[in-house]
Amino acid sequence: MKTIPRKGNKTLIATLIAASFGAALSVPASAVITDRVYFSAAPIVMVWGTDGSGNPAVVSDFMLLTTASGTAGTDLTAANVIPVITGSMTAVPQVPTGNSLLNVTNPAALPAGGGVLTDAGTVGALDAADSFTAFGLGATTALGFASAPQSHSFYVASNAAFDIFAQTGAAAYTGTFTNLNVPMTAISWTMAIATSGADGGVTWGGAAAQNPSTGGTGVAAATTLGAFSSATRVFGGGRRTAAAAGSILGQSVRFTAQYGLSYDLSMGAGSVSVPVTYTVYTP
Repeated sequence: MKTIPRKGNKTLIATLIAASFGAALSVPASAVITDRVYFSAAPIVMVWGTDGSGNPAVVSDFMLLTTASGTAGTDLTAANVIPVITGSMTAVPQVPTGNSLLNVTNPAALPAGGGVLTDAGTVGALDAADSFTAFGLGATTALGFASAPQSHSFYVASNAAFDIFAQTGAAAYTGTFTNLNVPMTAISWTMAIATSGADGGVTWGGAAAQNPSTGGTGVAAATTLGAFSSATRVFGGGRRTAAAAGSILGQSVRFTAQYGLSYDLSMGAGSVSVPVTYTVYTP
């Protein structure tokens, strides 16, 4: 039998392979690359004052308000803010010393100008460098602590609303105040907010800042330290302090707490010292 050559089949197969390969080469090549850009601003509250070493305008509390509502924010710094004596960048003494200034009330009309204190020594403390003008005694003339309450401030800059809670610690007594055991209800408390100013050479607030009370409950009504035996809200915020683009200083507001204690000579000589802790909470 004669074998029929298969050259034609081979040619056909080769042609089909070449056609398929060519078709494959004609399909456009592609590579899939998926990129993603993501930014997220956490709700932040920065609290500043001094660091107790004479350095002004130091942020010692950097809070993330990522906790549950009604709980303290997460502080990313180990240090704590030391408030300043209002109007200055002088740190409030953490170990109080000295004596409170005294005030003469209702001196007699004569001698004129009687009972005026000149605070010439350590500012805010009664010491041997100070002086009183002579004063006459009338039926209601009395002596008490300075008529202006103690005024302490700290500063806040935020990109979100926040609350502030206050809580007192254990009181420490000396002298006859120990026996009197002066109650916390005898020490008055008020709080106020300012949106601009210059203290101790540091200018803060202004056009880039706004009162964070709007939309919230604001500062609590005047009360006494007796209200803060447990953590108690003293400020309910409704918006951020930052109103416009600017620096942290320019976006800051000042919180000022004032404390007062009525004094009478019958209370004797002594002192009472009470720590008050202010903590930023998630609203």
